[in-house]
Amino acid sequence: MKKISIIILIIFLSITVSVIYGILHDFITSGISPEFYTKYTFFNFGILDDYSRPFNGNWVFALIWVGFFSTWWFGFFAGLILAILGLKYNDLKLILNVTLKSIMVIIGITLLFGVFGYVIAVLNPSEIIENYNFPFEIENKIDFNKVRKIHNFSYLGGFFGLMIGTFNQIKNKW
Repeated sequence: MKKISIIILIIFLSITVSVIYGILHDFITSGISPEFYTKYTFFNFGILDDYSRPFNGNWVFALIWVGFFSTWWFGFFAGLILAILGLKYNDLKLILNVTLKSIMVIIGITLLFGVFGYVIAVLNPSEIIENYNFPFEIENKIDFNKVRKIHNFSYLGGFFGLMIGTFNQIKNKW
């Protein structure tokens, strides 16, 4: 019963950390390119239903909505994997300690990959966005591309971080 409780706690903590990261990530990147959200992300998350209509809603709520729904599933998935792998330890404190460190590794690597995506976009600002096939015109292609790269690299970093966190959890490198 105690191990089931620790699994639930780890999953809850993992979801919470992922959602906080996602919300902060969206607040930061929306400052770089609000257009990425108003013409792309808000439409994908059902906040807007027409590309040509301006966004007149609550910006903070919309970013929280997007940040939550774009990351909770990863937190659940990562938490479940790490919690199950943590069951190999008999001490509940050790399970929690090792697993929380793995979650922090995932977040750290995700953040590093996002920064790397930003640096790549800054170093290559002339990249033309013509292969995205959007049904709308992008007004500020450079900033839109920065945020697109940050998001793509962050997802890649999350999966890479999960692999490293999982490997370290299995090998108990902590």
